[in-house]
Amino acid sequence: MELPVTVGVDGSSASLRAADLAAEEALLRGRGLRVLHALPLMPHLLSGRDTRPRCGERSALAQVRHVLAVRHPELAVRAEEVHDVATAALVAAAEEAELLVLAARGDGGFPGLRVGATALHVAARAGCPVLVTPAAEDPVPRDHVLVAVNARCPAGAALDFAFDLARRHGLALRAVHAWPPGGPGRSERELLSTALAPWRAAYPDVPLTEDDEPGGAGQVLVEASVKARFLVLGRRRSTPVGRLGPVAHAALHHAGCAVAIVPES
Repeated sequence: MELPVTVGVDGSSASLRAADLAAEEALLRGRGLRVLHALPLMPHLLSGRDTRPRCGERSALAQVRHVLAVRHPELAVRAEEVHDVATAALVAAAEEAELLVLAARGDGGFPGLRVGATALHVAARAGCPVLVTPAAEDPVPRDHVLVAVNARCPAGAALDFAFDLARRHGLALRAVHAWPPGGPGRSERELLSTALAPWRAAYPDVPLTEDDEPGGAGQVLVEASVKARFLVLGRRRSTPVGRLGPVAHAALHHAGCAVAIVPES
């Protein structure tokens, strides 16, 4: 069964951009697009919030469907509203998706917030890769995919995803291995090259740059993400359920590009 690309929307401008990227991913993968909008279970109990649509105002789902129909008329789109908590709805949807896309945050939250609770919750629990798009629009052109590599224990699913993503988008791939300063740099480079050998052979058409950088992984990746279009990270199953590691946390909060969190089997 071919699984769709799924995107969560909430009516915010950021979620509209996420839907646009999700549509692009669906077309590149030859998949349909599922658009999901979670509604409050009991909206009448939400104090001080009027959930009724104003006269002439499109619902969040109708707005996204209209934008996608105009921009991607060739794409098969299935739009759904579900009455559930957004985090629960998205985690459940991930079980039936090839890729889940969502914005780092919606229009709520305090000024300066880079990533919201929903994105953090879903990225830590989803059973499929989660692509988290920046809250703010970025006009800077980006020319490559960045993937984090632990040369001593490479995350296979994340590398599969990163190489495939680069190939589909026609982008180069930069693989970065961060290591504690003061160590033998030459051996780190050799370890990285050996770790990447199977993927280099499997994807000969993907231009690959291998970088070993001394320093903390989170800082190295955040700094490297400034020129990347996507940053890809693995999520170990050994991490406590519902919790992201410090590197993923740093990337989601501070990376200068969309971040893909890929669960390992």
